[in-house]
Amino acid sequence: MYIIMKLLLILLIPLVSCAQTVTQDSTYPKNGRLVNIGERKLYLQCSGKGGPTILLVAGGGAFAIDWWLVQSQISATCRVCAFDRAGLGWSDSGPDEETVEETVSDLHTLLAAAQEKGPYLLVGASIGGIFIQAYQNAFPKEVAGLVFSNSSNHIGFASKDKTGLIWDLSDREISASFPLPPRAKKFVSATTVPDPFSRLPQEMQQKRLWLTNQLFAKWDTSKSTPASMLSWRKEFLREFEESAANSKPLGQLPVVVIASDPQANDSVLRTREGAAGLLDFLSANTIHITATGSGHEIHLYQADTVIKGLKIAVEAIRKNISLSEALKKIK
Repeated sequence: MYIIMKLLLILLIPLVSCAQTVTQDSTYPKNGRLVNIGERKLYLQCSGKGGPTILLVAGGGAFAIDWWLVQSQISATCRVCAFDRAGLGWSDSGPDEETVEETVSDLHTLLAAAQEKGPYLLVGASIGGIFIQAYQNAFPKEVAGLVFSNSSNHIGFASKDKTGLIWDLSDREISASFPLPPRAKKFVSATTVPDPFSRLPQEMQQKRLWLTNQLFAKWDTSKSTPASMLSWRKEFLREFEESAANSKPLGQLPVVVIASDPQANDSVLRTREGAAGLLDFLSANTIHITATGSGHEIHLYQADTVIKGLKIAVEAIRKNISLSEALKKIK
């Protein structure tokens, strides 16, 4: 197995048998719109009114519609948007797909082109966590707060010579395994939507099935590059260094950490075994919400838990109070 990470777990979707069968169709109306960012278009779905605008960033290989259970509810009180990164969903391909640099630049251009006003409450699921941290680092004045949902967990890679977490491997060790061999693509056209995506409304399941098949039909392993993996490694190392060099590097910025595991203790500041625990120490204005018993995609397994976290963050930002004070007001 060449890559052990959330991005390629989607390869297993066609093999899951405990799933609901849906009918495929070649045409599906978009819930959002395509926005021109220059030479390309990116898909953006927005709904609701009221600041701060919530921006939902999906995990590796995931789509904007995966946030539907959260977006459809929180939009009753807030402006909320989700988007497909370059090459995913309905968005056009880009030159360096899934790299931190392209994602942050694309998102900044997309929000300006769509005239979606900040500051933004950025929400990142899984690997989406490093994208929202990188965006905050690049454009701090545009960010009102961060919400992490099972973000920055172990990202592993099996190179030709060594297997380990990407921040423990060298650039050379990662690069040496690309392009990926043909056997890395084990894909047969999917006819079912597995858990937890089967928790989406039927219409969204059909769209997700179609998007998944479209994504992997066009994936050419011979053209795969280490660009995204090297970019993720670079960003993780930057975040590690920032946490090691500064106590509460984000100051009083509201940071909500939603995770399947309990809050970490400060021993995580002295190790790189994982990245998730560091999120609890980014800010002096942080709360941790444990999604007990949830699978990795908390926004699908326990959408109400994520919605609660968002409501707390919005309350704190709107009233300029601490997250701990906002927590007392949100039931």
